[in-house]
Amino acid sequence: MKSKILYLFVFIALLSACVAGAAPPPASTKPVSAPKTAIVPGSPDTGNTFTLTSPDVVEGGRLPIEYTCDGGGATLPLAWSGAPAGTVGYAVIMHHVAAPDDVHWYWVLYNLPANVTSLPKNTSGIGTLGNNVNNGRAEYSPPCSKGPGDKSYTYTVYALSAQPQLAVPAAEVDRDTLLAAIQNITLASAELNVVYARQGMDDPQAQLSQPPDPAQSQQQGHRTPPPEAFAACSGKTENASCEFTDQNGFHTGVCEAEQDTVACAPNRNGQSDPPGNGNPPGDPPGGPREMNIEQAISDQAQGMTIAFDALAFLTGDLGADSFFPPGKVADFWGFQYLRDNDPTEMGHNTDFLTRASLNMLYVLTPAQRAELITLAESQVDDINRYGYNRFVLMQAFRRLLEGDLPVGSTGLNEEAVKSYSAELYRLDGEISFERAQVMGGLLNVLDADQRAYLDAMVGQGMLDWPEVEEPEELRGLDRDVKVAVMTYAGDMFSWYAGSVEADVYFCPERQGTYFGSFYLKDAPAMSNPNYTIASNLTGDMGRTFLETLTSDQTRLVTSLVDTQRPYLQEIVEMRREVSTGLRQFMTGESVERDAVLSLMEKYGELDGAIVYNFAVNFAQVNQTLTSEQKAQLMALRSDLLGEMNHPSGAYLYSQPIAMPDISNTDFLFAP
Repeated sequence: MKSKILYLFVFIALLSACVAGAAPPPASTKPVSAPKTAIVPGSPDTGNTFTLTSPDVVEGGRLPIEYTCDGGGATLPLAWSGAPAGTVGYAVIMHHVAAPDDVHWYWVLYNLPANVTSLPKNTSGIGTLGNNVNNGRAEYSPPCSKGPGDKSYTYTVYALSAQPQLAVPAAEVDRDTLLAAIQNITLASAELNVVYARQGMDDPQAQLSQPPDPAQSQQQGHRTPPPEAFAACSGKTENASCEFTDQNGFHTGVCEAEQDTVACAPNRNGQSDPPGNGNPPGDPPGGPREMNIEQAISDQAQGMTIAFDALAFLTGDLGADSFFPPGKVADFWGFQYLRDNDPTEMGHNTDFLTRASLNMLYVLTPAQRAELITLAESQVDDINRYGYNRFVLMQAFRRLLEGDLPVGSTGLNEEAVKSYSAELYRLDGEISFERAQVMGGLLNVLDADQRAYLDAMVGQGMLDWPEVEEPEELRGLDRDVKVAVMTYAGDMFSWYAGSVEADVYFCPERQGTYFGSFYLKDAPAMSNPNYTIASNLTGDMGRTFLETLTSDQTRLVTSLVDTQRPYLQEIVEMRREVSTGLRQFMTGESVERDAVLSLMEKYGELDGAIVYNFAVNFAQVNQTLTSEQKAQLMALRSDLLGEMNHPSGAYLYSQPIAMPDISNTDFLFAP
């Protein structure tokens, strides 16, 4: 059987957009300056007086406009003191009682450590955010009341004897959920009460004609819908159909809750809006979030990714596990960052890689293009070897899941898994080093005209890039070589346009890639060029999966967020060191090959630790699943994949192949 290169053109649009919660710089743990105003005593059964204050508003005072949807929508600075002995952490809630049986919550924040006794204005990066009543997202939402007159809002800080134990993702933690979780661990609480009246609210219906200013209401990564989106839902209820036209074009959708009112959210299946004119699937109205590494490794993003991995693994097979996007190998060039942050929102359009690659090839001279062709021809075998070697780990994980252990073995050997993973990543390092050497050398000698052409593309979106023809010499190439050359060219442009931070960036699902989640998500797109992979697919199915499990089973999955966190954080640093080193080729500097390969081996050990823990916990969940649970999970898979539920063979990256012969995997198990 002739080996196939493991690459599939990224412009076959198999990968969905990366979505995660923003994580700006961490909040200060220093106290806010002393308030000028009165304070409210906390619980009287402590030796101290637990109090909550703000430097910007007194107890019973009027909330400044900058902390509402009429202003910048920032969080109010808070400070507390007098916590009782035994306090190990805090939680903060902001709510409004609209009626005895109707409580609105705007801010749910927990997992605050004991040394944090204040929150600065527009705090972020400290604690864990729960959701809010306005849009259901795990973020703060500023008050934006519907009717005229003063409305009362209450900030409450809770001193806790332990951090809350929650069995649901942060996005599902509302006020009631958190209050239930801390009911028996609350030592004391303190309140700060404020009032606010919306501007221009003499007319009770004025709310719908007075949406927040989008330029002022961006906070914590969320963009307020444009005024046209609010107007489109004026007088309508949630889930009513709507349409509007703004500066980005024509949109159809449904009315969704947004800051105590409703706004038109464009359809998320990508089918109704003209290409380039709407938001990519899952983005809030008004524009996409900027993607960064903090979002990718956030607990929220990882929690749903791990749950989706578990669903794929427990319902899949070895053939599905083997499906693996080729862009995840030797990925230190910032191309994923370029895609996920395209200003024209076309990063996951089928033409994105093609347009980027052809422009780079157009700029290069025939001699420079020949160097890329030579590189492609030299790397095919190593790329194939990497793909085939992945089957060893996948087979071992399947054996653990199915209880097919070597005689006398009790399970996987963590050190053996980490060692094998290190070998795989060393090979990835060799591929990356060779590629950086050639691509960096070419970029280093670009002349002024070539740089001027590329500079005109940098910062622009795909729709603004020139349309150019494919170079003549590419037309007669072997398919595998041609695909590799196109990949190199796209990587060269993103590398030229990007930075170390762009090179470090990866999607939440970049690590732990042996469990079939890429097949579960991407397979429907393979046979349907018009298929759009919704970016909320991972989160939605991950949540549904967790809802099917018992609390003990859920903990086995959700606990992996904490288990892998230190490994992920170290991986980010490994990627930063590798990316920094490889970029030296772009300036003509020498790069120490052994140093890069050593870092890559460490990278592999870290990923090995992650996948070992995934496999062990997923297998434990599988052992306790009831027949009814198994049927429910298989139904989830069937509803998504239909006839593609299970592949007939296997995949070498994205290329269908017959199931290969796999070497004995006993060495990966403990004696």
